[in-house]
Amino acid sequence: MSKKKILLEHFSNLNNYGTAMMGLVTVQRLAEQWGKENVEFYFYPDEYTDKKLLLSELEPGIQLTEFKNEAKEKWQKASPGLKKKWLKWKSILFNTYSKQFDRVISLGGDDFSEYYFKKAVFFDLLEKWRNSFHTKVVLLGQTIGPFYLKLNRWGIKHLLPRLSVYARDPWTVTYLRQEFGIPVRQMADIALSDLPLQGDKCMEAAVLQQYGLVAKEYVTIIVSGMQSDGYYCRDRALYLRRFNEILQMMEREPCLKKQKMVLLAHTFPPYGDEVGYIEDLLMLLSPELKSKIIVVRARILPTRARFILGNSLFVLTGRMHPAVSAFQMGTPAICLSYSVKYKGVIGGSLRREDLIIEAGEEELWLKGKIVSEVQEKLEYLFANFEKIKSEIREMVKQQQKLLGEIWKEL
Repeated sequence: MSKKKILLEHFSNLNNYGTAMMGLVTVQRLAEQWGKENVEFYFYPDEYTDKKLLLSELEPGIQLTEFKNEAKEKWQKASPGLKKKWLKWKSILFNTYSKQFDRVISLGGDDFSEYYFKKAVFFDLLEKWRNSFHTKVVLLGQTIGPFYLKLNRWGIKHLLPRLSVYARDPWTVTYLRQEFGIPVRQMADIALSDLPLQGDKCMEAAVLQQYGLVAKEYVTIIVSGMQSDGYYCRDRALYLRRFNEILQMMEREPCLKKQKMVLLAHTFPPYGDEVGYIEDLLMLLSPELKSKIIVVRARILPTRARFILGNSLFVLTGRMHPAVSAFQMGTPAICLSYSVKYKGVIGGSLRREDLIIEAGEEELWLKGKIVSEVQEKLEYLFANFEKIKSEIREMVKQQQKLLGEIWKEL
C-alpha cells in the first residue's frame, strides 16, 4: 500500500484554538483510519508556525510536513499592480501543485462566507475548483454562506458542485439546497470530537492546579477580539465597559457568589489579540471584582484550554469554539453570536438556540441592553441547569456518532 499524501488547508499554527482543534482532530482521526505509517499530512507554514508545538498536541507517530506553494507565495508578496494581478491569476489557473497529493482537504469553519474577506471567497473557490481536476478536493466541516455579492453567488452555483462538501450544520445544508439547488453532505463541527490528548488526566489536573481552579467552582468568560473587525460594536472602550458591567452583574448573582471568574484568551495574532482585550478590561474592574478574577493570558494550547472550558460551571463566550469545547465536555455555554455559524452549529446541530444571544447589533451595546440579555440567559440557564446539561450530553453523543461515520467515509 503506497503512502497517502494529504494536504490540509487552513491549519498552519495553534494561535486560534478553534481552528487548531479542527486541524488536530482531522489529522489524528484520518491517521487512525489509514494507519499512521500509511499517510503523510502536509500543511502551509506561516510566520506563526511552530511544528514542534503542533506535534506536541498530537499522539506520537504522526507524519506532518511543511509545504510551500511557491507560485501562490509569489503573487501574495508582489507589490500591488498589474504584475500582482497576473501572478494571482497564473497561480490560480495554471498552478499544478495539487497533482502531488492524493487529496486536498480544506478545513472549516466559515472561511466560505462574506463575514471576513468578501471578494476572497470567489478566488479561493476558483482555486479549489481548478485543483479538483488534479485530485479530490474536500471542503470539510464548513459553514458556507450567506452570499450577497454576485461574483460569489455565481461561484457557489457553478463551481461548488464539483467539490466534495461536508457541511458542519443543518443551516448550511438548507441554505445551499434552497438558494442554489446544491445538495451537500451534513456532518458536525469537527471540534466536537475528543482532541488527540484529551484523555490525558494528568494534563487536565495539572492545568487546573496551575491556575488554582476546582472543577465547577468557576465560570469562564471569553472577551472576543472580533470587536476589532467591527463586530458587536465599533467602540472598543464601550465594548469593554459593557463587559465590565456584565461581570459586575454576574458578581451580584446569588448562584455565583462563590464562583471565581476566569478570563481566557482563546485567540492570538493574527486571529485576534484577546490578551490585549483582557488587559484593558482588567483596568476597569473594581478591586473587589478583580479579586475574583483569574486570568489565563498565556498561550496554553488547545487541549489545556478545553480542560479549563469543560470544567467550568458554564461559559460565556463571544467566540464559537469555546462554546463547542464546553458543550463537548457537557458544560453549558451562553453564546454572544455575530454570524450564522452560531445558529447553524449551536442552534441547529446542538439544538441550543436558547443559549444564543444575537449580539451583532450595535444598538445592544450602545444602550447597554446586552447586560440585561446576558442576565436573562443566566437566569434561564440556572432555572433549567440539570435538564440542559443532560440534553447537551445526548446531542454531543449524536454529533460524535455522525463524525465517526464521516471519518470512515473519508
